[in-house]
Amino acid sequence: MREALPPLEKTPHQLLYLIYGNQDVYRREAKFSMLTALSQLKRGESLCIRVMTDRPEDYAGWPVDTIALNEQTMTQWQGENGYHHRRKACAIAQGLKLAQKTLFVDTDTLFLESPHRVFDRIAPGRYVMDRFEYDWSYVCERPDYVKLGRCLQTHGISANNSFKLYNSGLCGVTDGDTRLLDESIRLIDEWTRDSFDIHTIEQIALSFAMRNQPVQEAKKFVYHYFAEKRFFHAMQKHFFSRHGEQFRAELPALCTEVPRCKPVPSPWQRLRIKWKLRNKRKSVKKVGRDLLYGSAAPEHPYYEVCRHEWWESASREILRWDEDKQKRFFGTDKGRWPKHLPRPAKSSDEQTIIAYLRERMTH
Repeated sequence: MREALPPLEKTPHQLLYLIYGNQDVYRREAKFSMLTALSQLKRGESLCIRVMTDRPEDYAGWPVDTIALNEQTMTQWQGENGYHHRRKACAIAQGLKLAQKTLFVDTDTLFLESPHRVFDRIAPGRYVMDRFEYDWSYVCERPDYVKLGRCLQTHGISANNSFKLYNSGLCGVTDGDTRLLDESIRLIDEWTRDSFDIHTIEQIALSFAMRNQPVQEAKKFVYHYFAEKRFFHAMQKHFFSRHGEQFRAELPALCTEVPRCKPVPSPWQRLRIKWKLRNKRKSVKKVGRDLLYGSAAPEHPYYEVCRHEWWESASREILRWDEDKQKRFFGTDKGRWPKHLPRPAKSSDEQTIIAYLRERMTH
């Protein structure tokens, strides 16, 4: 049985994370996000970081307060409809009691500037979200949004009087926003009652609850790499294998050695690759682009460990093809570079890439 911890004091501000499960990749993701926040602090600035987690021992020695979540709480937060992102709205609602300003942060977020630049934009009735994504009118007729559209019609929402939808990878609210979060949770329960077709209902509910309030984007201050996780996961694994996960004062500064973007060839190299592939069919063009991008990645220790993720993307595309198309792509000799593809920038990569693809084809 865990020893009961004293209740946390209410603070002027807090970065709030929700992390559960025992996957190493998400623990590293969270810790690296925290390091980027700490690395951006100006002289004299302090930062309160709170972590809601079912594994508080993972953060022992880190400059964070942990809030232990038991299985009963995790089940309760998921709700009766089996929608696990409901937990995020519940975590924010619970966190409101712990600070005047709360900045909830998804673990796949890198801070590009001091978190205080974001806190300065949060005020009663003024919110911060990761980024604007689209208007409801843009997606309301998509097949997977039809059911939600019927739910929104009962609230008087149509394509003609739509509202803005924001990505909630980062969400800034104040301690006076209990009703806002309660409404979001109530909407989540309403919209997931009879199964659900989309998995972003949580952020749609929050956007809907905020629809008549001013919302600012945080994308100038953070980078939410949700669509490029595999590159950052590889770099973060390399970082912690080099420096260890035990916190020490040097770690925030050391995290700046890790690039804040995925490995992309220079504009000139991208133009050359595009030109070389100009006459290829669309699917072959995509595969060729990914293979050549991985080879032409800039020289950097951290890019070296993740450029194969470009090749992984190519292999997934090839695996979607039928057997005949795969045979035509590789030709009679699967150990040689496909004749109809431009060769990679580094000749040594030819065999490396072919070996990688052959291994993926046999698994």
